Amino acid sequence: MENSLKGLILAAGVIITCVVVGLGFYIAREAKDTASGGASEISSLNSEFSQNDKTIYDGLTVSGNEVINAISKFSGDEIAVKVVTSKASACYNKFLDSSEKSLTQGTVSTVAKAKESSSKTYINPNGKFNGSVIRDTNNTIIAIKFTQV
Repeated sequence: MENSLKGLILAAGVIITCVVVGLGFYIAREAKDTASGGASEISSLNSEFSQNDKTIYDGLTVSGNEVINAISKFSGDEIAVKVVTSKASACYNKFLDSSEKSLTQGTVSTVAKAKESSSKTYINPNGKFNGSVIRDTNNTIIAIKFTQV
């Protein structure tokens, strides 16, 4: 009788151990999936925040002075700033093709010309401009377009 009781206690211990180990593996797998989902969400938010300095202009009405500041701000980036006034349109920093789908080789205007009132690419510091962001087929921001109101 004593041997059979020991055998039952041993069997119960083995079964409980197997259940605990199985639960541990299940919890570890669920935690891995949750962590993976969280990491991809953080990556998405990180890329969104890294473009925040450009997307802030999307749908925003700014002064001509702010347009000139934006041209200077993005002068070192791989991004074009296209300004459309009532007289002409000009690209700054990089050249945007006519379809506004990619950056190409071309003549870019300078900030000095934008500040020169006799220039046809003059940006009136008191003028109002609507900003918009232009993206390529990879959803990468390639330009910011300012259109005079």
